[in-house]
Amino acid sequence: MEKISEWLTTVVGSAPAWAVYTAVFVVLFSETAVLVCGLIMPSEAVLIAAGVAAAIGQPNIFVLIVLAIVGALCGDLTGFLLGRRSGPRVENSWAGRKFGPEYWDGAARRVRRNLFVTVPVGRWLGYVRTVVPITAGMSGVNMRKYALATFIGGATWATSVLVLAYVLGATAGARLIGVLVIGLVVAGCLLVVTRAIRHQLDRRRHDTSEPPARAEPEAAEPEAAAAVTVDARETPAN
Repeated sequence: MEKISEWLTTVVGSAPAWAVYTAVFVVLFSETAVLVCGLIMPSEAVLIAAGVAAAIGQPNIFVLIVLAIVGALCGDLTGFLLGRRSGPRVENSWAGRKFGPEYWDGAARRVRRNLFVTVPVGRWLGYVRTVVPITAGMSGVNMRKYALATFIGGATWATSVLVLAYVLGATAGARLIGVLVIGLVVAGCLLVVTRAIRHQLDRRRHDTSEPPARAEPEAAEPEAAAAVTVDARETPAN
């Protein structure tokens, strides 16, 4: 672990400032502007690494905070416009089906019910911050109100993560990155497994909730019906 920490310290400390700035802006923008990127972009890990890099390397923490906020805001507004123009198509795409219709419907209800709680709080939750911008655009939310709500969420989230990583990085160095990256990878794997199990349980619940198809009574054979009719006619009345 000591050798890994020393190696990480060397790599992070020698990273050029422009590369860290670019990585932070691109990752935070793409996570909410492109749906498929939200499934794979490690935004928290990037912010943590950037905060530590600012503590022991070349990047400036204040420039990082500004770029992170701008990147998150631009990505959210891009996702909002995408949802307004072609939301159903995105929802039915390959990446959209990974979330499931229940996830989209729940996000839409929360956005319409309380915009200034759902959007800022959703910024702190992995997949939620990816779906919320598109859902808000599909739901017909006022763009100015959404921009204000997502600015509040993005600013508090990015600033808190960067400052915390900066403060801890100044004392723990790159060892912090190793511990947190391992923790994030484990958490991500657990999340994927949990979602897969939940998806299978939902499918089984849906299959068992459907009533079985009722079997239609078989029609009487024509010969038997004809014989019964002939016997009834030939039987004398008492």
